[in-house]
Amino acid sequence: MTAKEFEELALNGHNYPTWAMDIKISLASRGIARAIQPPETPLPAGATPLTEQQNYAALFIIRHHIHPDLKSEYLQEESPSTLFLALKTRYEQQKAVVLPEALHDWTHLRLQDFKSIGEYNHAVHKICSKLRFCEKEPTEGEKIEKTLSTMLPSDRILQQQYRARNYTVYSELIHMLLQAEKHDELLAKNGSQRPVGAQPLPEVHLNVANRQKFNGTPRGKQSNFEHKRKRNGNRRSRYPGKGKGTSKPRFDKSKLCNKCGCSTHSTEKCTMPKHLVMLYQQSQGRKAPQGKRFEANFNLHPDSAKGAGGSHDVPPGPSNAMIPYLPEDTAKTENMLIEYTANNVFGDFD
Repeated sequence: MTAKEFEELALNGHNYPTWAMDIKISLASRGIARAIQPPETPLPAGATPLTEQQNYAALFIIRHHIHPDLKSEYLQEESPSTLFLALKTRYEQQKAVVLPEALHDWTHLRLQDFKSIGEYNHAVHKICSKLRFCEKEPTEGEKIEKTLSTMLPSDRILQQQYRARNYTVYSELIHMLLQAEKHDELLAKNGSQRPVGAQPLPEVHLNVANRQKFNGTPRGKQSNFEHKRKRNGNRRSRYPGKGKGTSKPRFDKSKLCNKCGCSTHSTEKCTMPKHLVMLYQQSQGRKAPQGKRFEANFNLHPDSAKGAGGSHDVPPGPSNAMIPYLPEDTAKTENMLIEYTANNVFGDFD
């Protein structure tokens, strides 16, 4: 089935004006516009009558773009001019219906009722097309006066300026209004981007783009900043294990020997000497078991007291007390100080 080139004629005929214009344009584009003219219309000079094939082609276009009920009503019409004239006679009465509605819309049309100039201009042309069909189309002056007199009260200064320019063509006034509307939108958009007095943030790649200008060195020469960066990069390359993205493995202290602190063997298999074990325990804040320490004084003179010096507990650790000076003859034989401990500290006696 052939697709429709335009909207078909409705059964109530509300779109007859546009449909009639579409039919004329479609037939004229095929060179058969004379098919819908009355038969008594004289032929232009040098023109030949249309063939039967051309008449049926025009009839097909008309019937293809009308409502199916209209096709049934005009089933016997085989002349394109007769069919078009019958539809014109039937639906030209729509002028009496369309005119009051179009006049009402024109009277109550106001620019301030529309959000944009484009919507208002569309409404004006739509109403004017209906009035043109009814042969009541407004003039250019009436359109201009309608536009200026229905502007917002806050735009009265602009209204006076537009009136001072004495526009005579409606399209020129609409063109100026569209430009002013677009400028207002741009101003509002620029004002809402950031607060008044604030500067725009620098671009992310501004430093990279202006690196040559920032360094102050001509192209081809290497700046100190870039030289340091390369040197640091080479230094980092010497230590592949260090740097960003690498982390040191955490040492597990539970694998250390509890006696000597070595990680090469377990606590049960420790063979470290005891004096080293004790030193490690003291470095870790652990107290090693110690025996009692005694002090004994031996007197080798026979006339002196026969009993040996008594023993008593002494504080652990070496004594810082100064030994008094003895004469040479007695220092060799009297009051020899001997310190020992009950336990073997260094493990030498085992």
